Amino acid sequence: MRKGNKLTSILGFKCPHCHEGEFFVDRNPYHLSTVGDVLDHCPVCNRRFTPEPGFYYGGMYVSYALAVALFAIVYIAMIVFFPDAPLWADAATVITALIILSPLIYAVSKTIWANLFMHYKGPHRTGEE
Repeated sequence: MRKGNKLTSILGFKCPHCHEGEFFVDRNPYHLSTVGDVLDHCPVCNRRFTPEPGFYYGGMYVSYALAVALFAIVYIAMIVFFPDAPLWADAATVITALIILSPLIYAVSKTIWANLFMHYKGPHRTGEE
């Protein structure tokens, strides 16, 4: 993907300002000890990732929306591909998918939230912004 595109930052877990530096302490959202830990600043452009305390609490709304979308997709897929499955099997499949994908949803929701408020400015190094 090209730089300047929000999807580059969101799906690659990259800095929303330069799309080059890492956004999280650990890129793998399934390392549960560091899941969702955002770096203080970008190692490439040195821009801060936390403009104010509690900034990422808004990501909970994005996380909720992603979880509802996943619920709907998995449930509809179960109805389409397994129409005779009992309701408990549909529910178990949806719950399992939500549990397995929750660290990924959490990480993606933080990058989406950051990209809503931080915009691409290129990789040039600056002081605090």
